[in-house]
Amino acid sequence: MQKVMIVDDEVIFRDYLKTVLDWETLGFVISQEAKHGQEALEMVALEQPDIALVDITMPFMDGLELAERLRAQYPEISIVLITGHNEFEYARKALKLGVEDYILKPFSKDELLLTLVKLRQQHQKAQEEKVTLRENTELMKESFLSQLISREYALTESETIKRLQQFGVHAESGLYVAACIEIDHMDRKWSKASDRLLMKYAVTNVLNEALEESGNYLIFNGPEGRIVALARHQGGLADEIPTLEGYKKLCFLIKKYLKFTITVGVGRSKDGFKGVASSYLEALEALQNKFVLGNDRVIAYGEQLPSSGNQPFYPTEVNEELLVLLRLNSWEAIERKLGDVFQTIRERRLPIDYIYVICMGLVSVNLSYFEESGHPVEDCFGDQFFPYNEIRKLESAELTFDWLKELFRKAVTYNSKHRNTRSSQIAKAAKAYMEHHYADPALQLDQIASHVFINASYLRAVFKKEIGITVSDYLTQYRMQQAKELLSRNNVRLTDIAEKVGYNDSGYFSKSFKKFYGYSPSEYEKSRH
Repeated sequence: MQKVMIVDDEVIFRDYLKTVLDWETLGFVISQEAKHGQEALEMVALEQPDIALVDITMPFMDGLELAERLRAQYPEISIVLITGHNEFEYARKALKLGVEDYILKPFSKDELLLTLVKLRQQHQKAQEEKVTLRENTELMKESFLSQLISREYALTESETIKRLQQFGVHAESGLYVAACIEIDHMDRKWSKASDRLLMKYAVTNVLNEALEESGNYLIFNGPEGRIVALARHQGGLADEIPTLEGYKKLCFLIKKYLKFTITVGVGRSKDGFKGVASSYLEALEALQNKFVLGNDRVIAYGEQLPSSGNQPFYPTEVNEELLVLLRLNSWEAIERKLGDVFQTIRERRLPIDYIYVICMGLVSVNLSYFEESGHPVEDCFGDQFFPYNEIRKLESAELTFDWLKELFRKAVTYNSKHRNTRSSQIAKAAKAYMEHHYADPALQLDQIASHVFINASYLRAVFKKEIGITVSDYLTQYRMQQAKELLSRNNVRLTDIAEKVGYNDSGYFSKSFKKFYGYSPSEYEKSRH
């Protein structure tokens, strides 16, 4: 509704104006009535109308003087003068003052209506232009601030301050701290872009309140959907972590009132606007550590994750063992092995880049299995299987572990589904026989073939096709796997272990073990301790 003020010293004419049109239906409301110009000015100071219908001839202050005063103090008000024929020259003078229109008495209802509709259209157009200008200015401001946090930013300190002032931002040199804020699991919680924008707007509003005590600060939408805050670090030193209370308060308020969580990464204080990019990169690095440290918290730069030093990420033989377990189609053993790997990562709190390397290594185990078995990868994982992209989308180590576990489960399920042929049944029976009699040093291909009622040559071909390796290689793998488990137990002699896994000569067993794993049984025991 557009607000209309009537200014006329005649009560009868004011009443006539109020009843001549159905104001509400037309989108207007009579908000104020004044008997003369002085009273009108007092009312406008309390509530500004959109349109003023002003009579020229009035006591104390006439319509021309009122129009001049309104135009000077409230240029956004549209003024329409209502005058008699003998005051036409006054009306022309009023138009020079900036009055939008005039109506000569007596006037028709249609004439008044057309004048008001024209003014409403002008108001709407001006309002749209104002909104567009404000939006464009805000976009230009955010674009400039995004440049400010980039490594390529090249403007001087004085040039930066001047540009910020052009955007209505009070700025001065000093120490500045950057912070990156991410809404946790935002894409999964809200599928619509409008909902995500609304949540970011809500976080920004709360952030304004949380940082209000810190004085100078800027908040804007940064790259990749993050919210970025640049705050003045007063009374501190360069390369110093600021107080985190404002950001902790933000996390608390968001969780309490908006019922979702955020994670904040905070950089160190840097001197001047030239140092803002450096502080931002530190804040971004701190934020990325949420992959390991977890969500719903404030992470300051310097909360360093322990370095792996010269130690490997995790035991090098794990990938080979998982490949063997895939061949064996042993889901329970795979699940235990993956659990051990994930627990190692948790305990060591490895940096995100190290975790990505380990994860891609585990993905490669699955791909290797499919390559050797001759089955197409897309049959199991789909045509749009881009593992690195999928891993990078996951927001925590735990979600990544779940994703990898599901990957292996799918492989085992696929394996089971495609091994129900006669050949697979023969191969399974041969495997089961070897796993039951592996401790027999005299176990040979002919004996295994006899058990499954086929000749040795056919078993050799069927087993290789179905399992992906030869009978003798599988028997060796299984024996070595059992040997390693026995070595993991305390106080078991090497001679006993050799006998238990089908070797009469402990020396030959040691050589076979080293050939298979790359280290001897004694070296393995030392590495465990």
